[in-house]
Amino acid sequence: MSTARRKRPAAGCDENPNFLFDARASGAHIMMMRRYFIPLLSCVLVQAAAAEVVARKWSGTLNVPDPVACTVDEYGRVYVAATTRRKAADLDIREHPMWIADDVGLTTVEEKREFLKRELAPGRLRLPRGGLKDHNKDGSIDWQDLTVHSERVYQLRDTNGDGLADKMTVFAEGFNTEVTGIAAGILYHDGWVYLTCAPDLWRLKDTDDDGVADVREVVAHGFGMHIAYAGHDMHGPRLGPDGRIYWSIGDKGVSVTSKEGKKFHLPHEGAVLRVEPDGAGFEVFARGLRNVQEIAFDDFGNMFGVDNDADLPGERERLVYITDQSDSGWRCGHQYMKGASRWILEDRKS
Repeated sequence: MSTARRKRPAAGCDENPNFLFDARASGAHIMMMRRYFIPLLSCVLVQAAAAEVVARKWSGTLNVPDPVACTVDEYGRVYVAATTRRKAADLDIREHPMWIADDVGLTTVEEKREFLKRELAPGRLRLPRGGLKDHNKDGSIDWQDLTVHSERVYQLRDTNGDGLADKMTVFAEGFNTEVTGIAAGILYHDGWVYLTCAPDLWRLKDTDDDGVADVREVVAHGFGMHIAYAGHDMHGPRLGPDGRIYWSIGDKGVSVTSKEGKKFHLPHEGAVLRVEPDGAGFEVFARGLRNVQEIAFDDFGNMFGVDNDADLPGERERLVYITDQSDSGWRCGHQYMKGASRWILEDRKS
């Protein structure tokens, strides 16, 4: 593997390691790689006659609050996506089952916004329900409580070269509208930090090297029109073998108009999406998925992802082979059909 690959870091990790290949001497078959884990541990693995793994806390005395995913730039700076909104502001339909019938009928982000403002108008909810509470302490539990908690991106760097991070900054924040999801995926590529935080795919840049993004652009908008199950968000952006950005979303749905004006309306499905790094050429790569996360490519460009089960007896977690323009058949309403869903019945039989 060419050491030039170091300048194109792998995608961020969402509960999985992010691998950076530091060096490889093909003659001796020695490979050294560094892993950055969500707890910001780094491991060095030397694959030789006797492999040795050494783990340490790379973040030193720094503690990153609520980390979800991470990515690394060519200078060794680590960017961590962190959430405070999960279930507190990005709600879980299991804590609000009386909304299911309405929720499965939502088809756009704006419809979701209107629904939340109607159902959570001041005075309608008298007691906390699940993670929904009076977060802004104004004496009312309403939709404005969904705007208190913000997702954040932190940047960590080693300024003195001792191998431990010693500086942490809030690289970006302010992701806190009533329809904002969680920051569940992050990728550094070519000077930009790409962040999956429904309803948007963002790209962020720090132009003056102060550790804070001063350029923020929406690459694509229109993701997550259902409340659905918590965690069925946008995940794991990856740089594909064709140079495009790939990522996935669970069955909270897609309704996107591309920069070229083409409409992609799949409001009840999970999907794998792709786009040019500058936001051009948005496409749906695969559809009809439940909640595929952490897509990855093999050496031949084949795509794989992982999905958990629907929390029903007999159904199984799965490793998914994902092909271009495929439809795996899942729709968000299947989640609530339990044993009556053909999709779930077939999964149990397979």
